[in-house]
Amino acid sequence: MEYVGEHLWIGKLGNIFVILSFVLALLASVSYFFASRDNDAAASWKRIARISFRAHGLAVFGIVATLFFMLMNHYFEYEYVWHHSNKEMPMRYILSCFWEGQEGSFLLWTFWHVLIGLILQRSAKNFEAPVMTVISLVQAFLASMLLGIFIFEYRIGSNPFTVLLREHPDFANIPLFKSENYLEKLDGRGLNPLLQNYWMTIHPPTLFLGFALTVVPFAYAIAGLWKKQFNEWLKPALPWTFFAVAVLGIGILMGGAWAYEALSFGGFWAWDPVENASLVPWLTLVGAAHLMLINRNEGQSLFTTFFLSILTFILILYSTFLTRSGILGESSVHAFTDLGMSGQLLLYLLFFFAMGMVLLIINWRKIPKLKEEESIWSREFWMFVGAIVLLVSSFQIIFYTSMPVWNKLFNLNKAPLKDVVTFYNNWQLPFAFIVTLLIAVGQFFKYKHTDPKQFIKKMLLSLVVSFVFTGLFIYLLNFNKGYYAILMFSSIFATVANFDYIIRVLNGKLGKAGASLAHIGFGLIMLGVLISTGKKETISHNTSGKSVESLGEDFSNNDNIVLTQGDTLPMGNYYATYIGRRSEGINVYFDVDYFTKDAQGQFQKEFSLAPLIQMNPRMGNSSEPDTRHYATFDLYSYVTYVDLETINEKKEATADEYVPAKNYDIKQGDTIFSSNAIIIFDSLSTNLNQENMQLSEEDIAVKAHLRALDVKGQTYAATPVYMIKNNSVQPVAAKVDELGLQFMFWKINPETGKVQISVQEKKSNIKDFIVMQAIIFPYINILWIGCIVMAIGTLLSIWERIKKNKRSSN
Repeated sequence: MEYVGEHLWIGKLGNIFVILSFVLALLASVSYFFASRDNDAAASWKRIARISFRAHGLAVFGIVATLFFMLMNHYFEYEYVWHHSNKEMPMRYILSCFWEGQEGSFLLWTFWHVLIGLILQRSAKNFEAPVMTVISLVQAFLASMLLGIFIFEYRIGSNPFTVLLREHPDFANIPLFKSENYLEKLDGRGLNPLLQNYWMTIHPPTLFLGFALTVVPFAYAIAGLWKKQFNEWLKPALPWTFFAVAVLGIGILMGGAWAYEALSFGGFWAWDPVENASLVPWLTLVGAAHLMLINRNEGQSLFTTFFLSILTFILILYSTFLTRSGILGESSVHAFTDLGMSGQLLLYLLFFFAMGMVLLIINWRKIPKLKEEESIWSREFWMFVGAIVLLVSSFQIIFYTSMPVWNKLFNLNKAPLKDVVTFYNNWQLPFAFIVTLLIAVGQFFKYKHTDPKQFIKKMLLSLVVSFVFTGLFIYLLNFNKGYYAILMFSSIFATVANFDYIIRVLNGKLGKAGASLAHIGFGLIMLGVLISTGKKETISHNTSGKSVESLGEDFSNNDNIVLTQGDTLPMGNYYATYIGRRSEGINVYFDVDYFTKDAQGQFQKEFSLAPLIQMNPRMGNSSEPDTRHYATFDLYSYVTYVDLETINEKKEATADEYVPAKNYDIKQGDTIFSSNAIIIFDSLSTNLNQENMQLSEEDIAVKAHLRALDVKGQTYAATPVYMIKNNSVQPVAAKVDELGLQFMFWKINPETGKVQISVQEKKSNIKDFIVMQAIIFPYINILWIGCIVMAIGTLLSIWERIKKNKRSSN
């Protein structure tokens, strides 16, 4: 059959670009390798290498342009376009479609490497050939991830230009595809609801730029070991390393902002495995960057600098393996599904791990070492300690994040952690204390040696001010946990001491204060995290009288409130009224008004929030929070449960129609709730009139005594019967007409003492309701201010390094 309207030419063009990209990256790597040799042919090889890499870049740009063209024109005959977009999706999310899938995110990573490589061709100078050998080889591996070819029945990569009816034969059996005009009726699967957010148009490219930048210190470190230039590589690598620290850090913080604004995590950081996998390389990269500063000034801790620079890129590859091999399973909401590339990803990881470790082992005796021990009163000593603390911290995170890997490798059966946030917080708190303390005192040390008396004199003012502020914060915020108070002090100390350093040592010259500003930002981040999470308050205690615990083990009356339309219930310092729902496109908004009482006891409306449910029948609905921002706190709210079907059915209901039954397994004393009553299971009895029920001696009948209390406190009785008659279960229903309720008694479990009761409610008397969580995050703006200050400080520091390099090269 010849299908009408397919655009097969664009896919063929894309495949040509994919093949060219791989071949040219491989050629550039080989050419740069030979250009690295000091012989007469080196110049010729360098010309070939440069041309090859630039042509590779053009091929990558061609792949990007082709894929964007297909997405924007809805070419659903291609699996990638069909899988990640549809016609209903707003065009502003086309970027999110591009990198939602594995192929698109690998392509984004490759794209950034191309831009980095083109800059390095102009700026790396004597290091161009060895550094670009490594980067071109990385590009070859990344390009192979898009090949989608088979070698001896093993697939290499996953191609974004595969056609639904050619490379995916399962689709051919669907009736729609038996028509030659199938494209007229075909729509895409659509973008994941979680990604239909403006943060997802800027967070992934920033994060992947951060990932891509880690290749630069890695490549310079490899080049330094390879060419035996153990110190020379540090100067050109240093600005790149701090730029990577800034961009990757900003990318991670953007992810936190996205989670806070768009996900129902109940916060900004959940220690999710994918979050951890991006945080760990950043920690080791920060350690490497600071050790580079030591070596630039004093030539110390060189081996550790090499190790951390190499380890950071290896951890990036390891995080790629974790998130894309499918090994995380359901332990992360961010992880990609396995596309059959786990073996290729593992080879990618092991190849560069072996490259780095072999060069380190071969050269470790040749790497210059200290002739004398560092003084404990020197800056380099404490910067080295800080780098080691960051390394140990990252090891703890990655070890427990890798539990699915250990389970598979050693045939273990370790269950996932129940309270992940508390577990990691307790582990990381001591590391955070040490790091913030070192940030506070570090810059007041001099290189080589510092006079202890002068050091104490300089630190005394900051120390006293920090103690005063800490005491004030503890009193005002009522902090009653000692270890929180310790971290609060060190965070305030880090902020105050670096501010003091800018004023008294740098004389207020902000152009030279990049490092101090970055440290102030980090101190504010830690302070904001500590206060906003340590003193967060869930105000949505259930005061409705209707228990939510029957909805599942994830629902507690301590933090989930039932809001029935029109009712006003107390919530913290507010009163909340659920106004109703409204639909806009694929979003269903739930309008909730918040009130306070004035001195006369009259309600005054303060604000409204509208948390939403994004409807997606194919992928599942997604809850998105809404937040009211104030200078001193945020009120964060999201819907945890809503019955979307029942209210829709009510509109067309007749007076006697019931909603579908809901089954509850309960024991004596348990409660369940309907929209207008609380139902209590009191007891069982066998005291029945056998004649009226026409029971024989072999038959069994048990009555359940239920008590229903309406919102006015009036009680109604219901006694459904569980009956086995003529060897079959024949339950007898019980109705409470005043409440529009019907009960059926279906099962008895003698082992657990539980019975199964089903509840049906008349459609005509159901009120719309939602179950919602609302959380107060105090002083969370300290966190966001810290993020901005740290980013500005890091960028200023990079600019200062670049200017110093230019001055020293002139």
